[in-house]
Amino acid sequence: MTKAFLSYLPLALSAVVSLVQAAPSPKPWGPTHHWPNIDDWTNNHFPEKYQQCTDDNIKIRVDFDSMAPQERKAYTDAIKCLMTKPSQLDQTLYPAAINRYFDYAVIHTNLTQQVHISAYFLTWHRYYLHLFEQDLKDSCGYTGAFPYWNWPATADNLRGSAVFDGSDYSMSGDGLYTNNDPVVLAPQFQLPHGSGGGCVTTGPFANMQITMQPISIDNLVQGLPLPANAFALNQSCLTRDLNTYAAQRYCNTSALYEALDTTDIAVFTEQINGVIGSQELGLHSGAHFTVGSPGSNIFVSVQDPIWWPLHTFLDNLYTSWQARHPDIANAVYGTLTANNAPPSANGTLDTPQPGWGYFDPNTYTIGELMSTTSGPFCYKYDVSL
Repeated sequence: MTKAFLSYLPLALSAVVSLVQAAPSPKPWGPTHHWPNIDDWTNNHFPEKYQQCTDDNIKIRVDFDSMAPQERKAYTDAIKCLMTKPSQLDQTLYPAAINRYFDYAVIHTNLTQQVHISAYFLTWHRYYLHLFEQDLKDSCGYTGAFPYWNWPATADNLRGSAVFDGSDYSMSGDGLYTNNDPVVLAPQFQLPHGSGGGCVTTGPFANMQITMQPISIDNLVQGLPLPANAFALNQSCLTRDLNTYAAQRYCNTSALYEALDTTDIAVFTEQINGVIGSQELGLHSGAHFTVGSPGSNIFVSVQDPIWWPLHTFLDNLYTSWQARHPDIANAVYGTLTANNAPPSANGTLDTPQPGWGYFDPNTYTIGELMSTTSGPFCYKYDVSL
């Protein structure tokens, strides 16, 4: 059987998400949305620190599927461009950081036990996406939109979608087929094998080499230190195992709107990430298992470039939830350690973020990163979910 150290494993809901007979269609955003309780907080705490975000200067993030083929290729070309830039990390400490792209993967691995299943999760990743988006523009001249992968829209036809069809205009396709062995997440929890499992050989990231191997979920759940060899150079091909079962079960439209409709940030967090110890994956975790390893390993998933549009959709989901519930849009849930292991304080709006390595030496609080139209941000999505 395929042993998946893959770490989104127990991040699951304690009960299956209830189905809804009909879900509303996505709607285009109206004029630039502002949430007074967030924007006022930012302005009061950081007067004149940030530029004003208006309809004239706001950036719009779009569905990868809606982009013209050459626009999609420009995006993947920019990611590949980052892979030609030298690493800025200490190679004696981080030999797995073979180029600038893998600097992002290493920094994410190094901070995983703080920025997942914690108060930092949603806003830390929001700024991490922003830094990568800016890097594509500043380091590689990318001028296009920053796209997302719409999980529910592709759930019924992963390999036929623009995201995974394996063409030059995709995010690359499935891995080569290996076997039918189930993906084992825990002794009593497994998923059917997907349609691949081997090396990715099609599309812009064909034959790409990754440098870090999966790290056990136990390190996260139990608050254990990273393995001594976590950042050792351990090259292998990028693999994928596109899993229609995971996509249809965990990333369906009904589950999406169940999360969007909740009026409790704790419940929203559980519906996207799941609850440790149960056998139901949430939306976000389900999307990672839709891709397969290394994309399904919470520590090293950034190595697969699909990570970026996957997480941009998660940010769209979070942004849409905030817009639906403006009175609680600045709610914070969780402590300062993953799964509260070891035990730590609750996060607040004033809690400083743990940083993003050398990509930005500035310190931001959780509250500063709550709104996509204030603080350091000025962007919105093409549709409100």
